[in-house]
Amino acid sequence: MVEKKSILFYSALLAFCFINNFALSAWNNNLKCKFCNDYIEGRYVTFKNNAYHEKCYKDHIQLRCFHCKNTISGEYNIDNGKNYHRLCFRNFILQKCDVCFKPIDDLYIEDQYGNTYHNYHRSTMPTCESCNRIISSSITNGGIKINKKRNICNLCRKYTVNDKSKVNTIYVDVRDELISLGIGNIPEQIPIHLVESKGKLQKLSKIFLPIGLQGYTKYEYQKIGKKKINENYTIYILSHLHEINFRAVLAHELLHVYLYKNDIHLKKSLVEGFCNLGSEHIYKSYAESKIARFRLDAMAKDDDPDYGKGYRIMSLELETNGWRKLLKKLEKY
Repeated sequence: MVEKKSILFYSALLAFCFINNFALSAWNNNLKCKFCNDYIEGRYVTFKNNAYHEKCYKDHIQLRCFHCKNTISGEYNIDNGKNYHRLCFRNFILQKCDVCFKPIDDLYIEDQYGNTYHNYHRSTMPTCESCNRIISSSITNGGIKINKKRNICNLCRKYTVNDKSKVNTIYVDVRDELISLGIGNIPEQIPIHLVESKGKLQKLSKIFLPIGLQGYTKYEYQKIGKKKINENYTIYILSHLHEINFRAVLAHELLHVYLYKNDIHLKKSLVEGFCNLGSEHIYKSYAESKIARFRLDAMAKDDDPDYGKGYRIMSLELETNGWRKLLKKLEKY
């Protein structure tokens, strides 16, 4: 969220008070100090139509900075009913940037993890593709660059999936999860290849999205008459994905396999929308994860006609009918 710090500057008390430098006339029996109620002789200060001894005014009436406790003259800031010197306010009261630690007095961003930083850092520093945090030593303890377009922060790095045995374990888990929903007929084993570049995935799939792909399923088969034989599936997924994201991408790709395996032909606009239900299911199973909530929010706001609009149509169908009824209705779309 981009917001702007509001700083209110007020003119000094000189607009409201007047030090009578020349009131050195004889005793004025009618002039009393508003604070101590003693008679005033010599110089005095008037403030809001009341007279004060100079010392009474300085010690008890004149504004003081809530931070340093010294008197205020000139411009000052008010925050939550408290008065501050401009420098005291900037250096000690204004919120500090979690990236550069300087005061935030202009546009700023507060991310879903509670980090607050200057808006301009977003355009000059990399962000983690898994959690969307800005990568810095103070927020994420740094990170790594996978290629020109991909960066992973060190907080997510320890959860990334790059090991073949881990891939196989996750495959079994996600397949079992989908089967429990009624999504059957998924092969026990499918080759899964990790790819470092979104560009390579786009070349393999011939699908070009502004944000790039994270997974692709290659389906090959032969036919004898109308019967398919020698069906082969190969799944390609980006390397270095956070495990939650990897599981969600794999679930998406396995729903492609489900559609191929069961010879279900949806309208083109709904294919990716239906497969995104697999991702949705995985993210919802991590209800406490901010990464999962961030991904669900991004899916809900996606304006792509297939991955966004198609997903929202299918998500509403799932909410209305549940998995088993939805699976039975697929061929009617």
